[in-house]
Amino acid sequence: MIKFPFETKRKYQDEIIGKVEECLNSGNNLLVHAPTGIGKTVSVLYPSVKFAVEYGFNLFFITPRHSQHQIALETMEKIGNVKTVDLIGKRWLCSYNYDNELSQSDFQELCNYLKKEEKCKYYNQVWSEGELTDKAISKLRSFEKISSSEKIKRECKDFCPYEISCLLARSSTVIIGDYFHLFSPSASKSFLMKINKELENSIVIVDEAHQLPHRVRSHLSSKLTTYILDKAWKEAKEFNPNLANEIYNLNLKIEEIAKEKLCEVEEAYIEKRELVSILNSIGSDFLKGLYEVSDAVKENGKEKSFCHSIANFIDKWIESDEDFTRIIKKVNDKKYEINLVALLPSKITSGIINSTHSTILMSATLQPTEMYANLLGVKNYESISFPSVFPKENRLNIISPIVTTRYSKRDKKQYKKYADIISKIFENISGNVAVFFPSYYFLERVREYIEIDNLFVEKPRMSKEQKVNLLKNFVNSKKSLLLAVFSGSFDQGVNFPNNILKGVIIAGLPLAKPDLETKSLIECYNRYFGKGIEYGYIYPAIQKSIQASGRAIRKETDKAAIVYLDERFLWKNYRNIFSDGNFIVSNEPWIEVKRFNL
Repeated sequence: MIKFPFETKRKYQDEIIGKVEECLNSGNNLLVHAPTGIGKTVSVLYPSVKFAVEYGFNLFFITPRHSQHQIALETMEKIGNVKTVDLIGKRWLCSYNYDNELSQSDFQELCNYLKKEEKCKYYNQVWSEGELTDKAISKLRSFEKISSSEKIKRECKDFCPYEISCLLARSSTVIIGDYFHLFSPSASKSFLMKINKELENSIVIVDEAHQLPHRVRSHLSSKLTTYILDKAWKEAKEFNPNLANEIYNLNLKIEEIAKEKLCEVEEAYIEKRELVSILNSIGSDFLKGLYEVSDAVKENGKEKSFCHSIANFIDKWIESDEDFTRIIKKVNDKKYEINLVALLPSKITSGIINSTHSTILMSATLQPTEMYANLLGVKNYESISFPSVFPKENRLNIISPIVTTRYSKRDKKQYKKYADIISKIFENISGNVAVFFPSYYFLERVREYIEIDNLFVEKPRMSKEQKVNLLKNFVNSKKSLLLAVFSGSFDQGVNFPNNILKGVIIAGLPLAKPDLETKSLIECYNRYFGKGIEYGYIYPAIQKSIQASGRAIRKETDKAAIVYLDERFLWKNYRNIFSDGNFIVSNEPWIEVKRFNL
């Protein structure tokens, strides 16, 4: 019998469990907004596992973060006695010694090629002539009820860990996976067939669901650059000179379009038919030739093919419809890029979500729930939202309207003003403070006026090692200032343990750059939902601010000050979205911080 794995329940957990049970019984979908500290993972997993076991359903727990995989695994270990497998992305499980710089598409192409040509010794240890090997069967028997991805990789040094994971998934009730195991148009169908599961007999839990729309849009989008074309031309010269000439001509014609459209602007729309017309003039064998050269490159021992990158882009371009925007941009004087940008994530997510028995979407920042239901195309749904369970007296929220990051008001005076306020707030907090900026450019302009010794600064294109070291050194310090950006490496998914972060400063409203992509998003969401400016511009900025502000307080004993530095946080169309009001408005936020006694 499945039992709740803790002796007592936290506030609101009974309500979440009850609503999940109600939706599972009715077959409805559910959106859950539950701030950090409520214990939403166990509150959703427990009734879902119970239902899945009782009625013979599969249960997918889908999350974008490896740390959340671990939390889900630990919860399943506490629930106990239900076969569970943890699946991370194939490339992170892969034992083959490939180039870590490969894109996801290039990695998948390499994997497919090695399997097809029987050149992957790890895959060949699992499968031989379409049948499982005796060694693989023996290996599968060695795993226990709950198998983590780390354990599978550790114990499958001679096997393909991904193939073993998928074979374990066939007999598992609970599958912990990444977003694109289910929400990738190119991978989800083959993945489900591989593990012998059907959506109709499945419950799906989507963790960190506020990230799903952007993740899906990014996955569907593609880019073609003159750099890729130049590299592909050199690649093709070696294997197919005629194809090389066709790539050269394609590059020339794209340059002609760019010169015509970008003579006075940095970016412009390009119609689908414009590139299709060029491709038609090149010939019907062009795409076939690109794939043939891609295979030849692999035969020659190289892992990445630029010809494959072009072919992948063309396939997506041809398949795209009116819910994509197409933009040609100037990179520098002689370099250009064409961006195919997906606008509507529901094109992929709606069919998947509404094919399941029930899908539960949950996040600490899933408001307004109606927006996420619309963007993801969720039908037959219910929603529940809860306030924070942390003591209100432990969090000081301040809006200071004396500065702004509005483009029309950006100047040296404004940058210096931001620096002065940040420095004064930092002086009045006896601990670490993190500041989040809308862009690296704005960060650097403000940084010029900050005179603080213990300063940590996030920079563009930092390596993974550099990020880890920066975070480690900052966490280990007792009185330092971190300058970082929204949608960077430190505003989401980063653990600042033991209340080491005493203050968070939101240095400006992180609105998207008002470029053609943003304009297209607003137009698309206006056309479908009548809320273009809200869904495409305002709400995402507020969500980023809320996400970043949540870095400081992770448990009920934590105490911190959150300061929002931008006059626009007081504007009605922005202020209304904050679910937990309780703000102080102050032109001298450092004084309020001092009174708070951090």
